[in-house]
Amino acid sequence: MPELKRVARSQEAAFVKRKRAMRVADQILEILSCHGVRQIFGVPGDAINDFTFAVSRRNDMEFILVRHEEAGAFMAAAQAKLTGRLTACMGTAGPGAVHLLNGLYDAKQDHAPVIAITGQVATEFIGTGHPQEINSEQLFGDVAEFTQTVMVPDQALKLTLEACKAALSAGGVSHVCVPTDVAGKKVTKFRKDLDLGSDLGQIRPCTPSLDKALALIAEAKKPAILAGIGAASARPKILELAERLNAPIVRTLRAKDWIDEQEPLCVGGLGLLGSSTGSSVMEKCDLLILAGSDYPYVTFYPTKTPIIQIEPDPRRMGRRAPISAPLHGHAEPTLDMLLEKVDANPNSSFLDDILKEKEKELKAHRKSEESNATPIKPQRVMAELSDVAPNDTIFLCDVGTTTAWSARHLRVGPDQRFTLSASYASMAFALPGAIGAQLAYPDRPVVAIAGDGGFAMLMADLVTATRYDLPITCVVFENNSLGFIALEQEAKGLPQHSIELVNPDFVKFADACGARGFRVDQPGALNAVLREAIEHPGPAVVVVEVNPDELIIPPRISAEQALNFGLAKIREALV
Repeated sequence: MPELKRVARSQEAAFVKRKRAMRVADQILEILSCHGVRQIFGVPGDAINDFTFAVSRRNDMEFILVRHEEAGAFMAAAQAKLTGRLTACMGTAGPGAVHLLNGLYDAKQDHAPVIAITGQVATEFIGTGHPQEINSEQLFGDVAEFTQTVMVPDQALKLTLEACKAALSAGGVSHVCVPTDVAGKKVTKFRKDLDLGSDLGQIRPCTPSLDKALALIAEAKKPAILAGIGAASARPKILELAERLNAPIVRTLRAKDWIDEQEPLCVGGLGLLGSSTGSSVMEKCDLLILAGSDYPYVTFYPTKTPIIQIEPDPRRMGRRAPISAPLHGHAEPTLDMLLEKVDANPNSSFLDDILKEKEKELKAHRKSEESNATPIKPQRVMAELSDVAPNDTIFLCDVGTTTAWSARHLRVGPDQRFTLSASYASMAFALPGAIGAQLAYPDRPVVAIAGDGGFAMLMADLVTATRYDLPITCVVFENNSLGFIALEQEAKGLPQHSIELVNPDFVKFADACGARGFRVDQPGALNAVLREAIEHPGPAVVVVEVNPDELIIPPRISAEQALNFGLAKIREALV
């Protein structure tokens, strides 16, 4: 007991000593550290010099120097999506703050808790049109759940705590702006209880709503489940419910992070990038249980089928389709309540028929995945990557045709992870996202999947990977075009235009950055090269020359889509 008292007094003395020297920047960083922030991504600048200096004196936090603040915000967003904890990025006054916005909008749209710290001109110059002065609160007003400026030192404590709580409770972005003359000033207000927003409770639905859902389930002969990223923690419960109800599971794209077609009851995705079987489920089911998803593409919902929605945020309840039984609650406790009372569905004919459709579709996929054609089919690249990647790999996918090929042909195992810029759908996410992921999970393999357009946007941050000796692997699908834009143009009946790319030699670029570069133009070489790149102890870039004319066929093609595609091809021939 005396020893414990001695240790307690020592800790108290250390805290008091720290308080006496604590400045605004130190206090803000202390709060972030208590909320689990371990890296801050950004580019130094005069308005945040007090922060970067304060980080350099800590042993529990690191400032990650990136080449572009947008990349830093993507790194923070990727970490937040994968870990669920608060992450942070930083930008100096003016352009440094503005550059953060694209990555922060990705965090906002995918409900990832990220806090942005930005500098500001000295308080005496605010409102005078001073160089690099911007109205930060107005600028961040749309992207952030909380945005405030620390005008005097003793505001820092309360405002930063409020920012952390807002980001974690809402699952989104918070922003704190600190003028350069405030950041270095001493603070007089202190607290020990700094972690106030990390331990969030879970909501359960009320009994009448649950009873209504149970009645709908009892009446259903062909129930189905549409599972989203919000049900990730409830994977065992989803599977148990699906087995009990003989219900096929359709997943959203982000839910590929925790359930994929490797699971027998999961039949694939929904929508233009989804599976034909997933669309078939939506057409044929007589009850849909929507769990942890705010799937936005309303044309893919069943039109006359009753829907049960499990959703903790009332703002998202029923905004995509009419809901017959709203269950206001988090997925895991709500599914527990359902499983306590739901009876088994004795009829498996609907599920049996759907699983036959799934096997037929996967068999058709295997033809392209095993193709020896050149230029290489992108489906073959995804299949080879699935075979080579270790069981604990984290995949970061970019936006473009790689999204479609990943959605259908990348096999994500139960111990692997997968994320992307889903709702915001921004190009250039994969490379910085992989850096953020590798820093959060240093012992796991990390693979970035990108097209040549997306990779080139922020490829300067490959040197960030080499600077911090991060063994990420970037697989670049090179087709010398913005391939998905071409598909969108043709879907409108327009000929392809303004989508041709002039690329640098990505292999030489990788070598110049201190990474290892590879090029593959024959399908037979894919397996060995991918394996060597993943096993390389530092960053590696694998450039694969893929077929630019490989079509992404929607699971269901409307007459209008077919007509527009035909018109586009005629116009292309006439150009």
